[in-house]
Amino acid sequence: MFGHTPSQGDLSFSLLLRALRGLTLWQPILVYAIAAVIGIGLFEWLSFWPGGWPGDALGTFLLLLGFGVGYLGAGGILLHEARGDALPGIGQSLRFGLRMLPRLVALLIIEGLLLLGLFVVELVIFLLCNIPGIGPILFVPFFPLAMLVNAVVFLLAVIVFNLSGPALWHGESVGRSLRHTINIARSKPGSVLLMMLLLVGLAAGVGGIFALILYTGFSMTLAAAAPVMPQAFGDFGTIFWHLLGAMSANGQADGAFAIMPDTLANTLYNGGISSAAALAGALIFIIPNVVFLLGMAHIYIEALELIAPEDV
Repeated sequence: MFGHTPSQGDLSFSLLLRALRGLTLWQPILVYAIAAVIGIGLFEWLSFWPGGWPGDALGTFLLLLGFGVGYLGAGGILLHEARGDALPGIGQSLRFGLRMLPRLVALLIIEGLLLLGLFVVELVIFLLCNIPGIGPILFVPFFPLAMLVNAVVFLLAVIVFNLSGPALWHGESVGRSLRHTINIARSKPGSVLLMMLLLVGLAAGVGGIFALILYTGFSMTLAAAAPVMPQAFGDFGTIFWHLLGAMSANGQADGAFAIMPDTLANTLYNGGISSAAALAGALIFIIPNVVFLLGMAHIYIEALELIAPEDV
């Protein structure tokens, strides 16, 4: 049902159903989670370094590094799934993400420089529009023309940026990735953008459903624990305010509701509640992303079949 089938002239709407296969794939979720947790852990650890901003800057760099490795490692697994190949292991995927990260950075820099070049050209032309006499005459046709060009460039840039990851998951070089993504954006802008928008809606719907499910589970857990563990939640009537203040440093809830003295036990109680909330937030973020990224992998493969079937 979810296997990849060759396209016949355009992208297939069935890739939306195949994207839902991401809900059952634990490998990319685990790879994404491992890399993100390592990045967050290093960021938190370095934030306590003495010396101020150097530790924060290094921590931010390692945080972005972790998310980048997770994105590329999970994407590599998803591209194997989209092609119907055997899935790589967790360690192999993390190494793949680390190896591809410099290519992703280089590709994003090149794409950013292309946009900057367009901006500089437009800036020079607008400077020419300041020439007395001929300047206002140039401005009349150029401004609406620049508006249309920028709108088209923005549309193409959205497609190119979103397909850059799948191109690298395919193991392509920076040059080939740039060529393929630009050719896809030029050849199939409407169908690719439509599928991307539908994928965003699908992923948002999946995220909403998981948020509702996890909220219900969180509420049921509270209902079971609060009556028999008043020492963890304080007065039952102030549980809501306790949750709002669970992350505060002094153990006091917002709204001037006193919960419990700041002791080791209460710190651990707050840590347990915060961990549950953090886990729920991570799942609500990662699982819809896996669905979206698997859909993007299918879009890239199908579009590549249409413009360069020899490279699939």
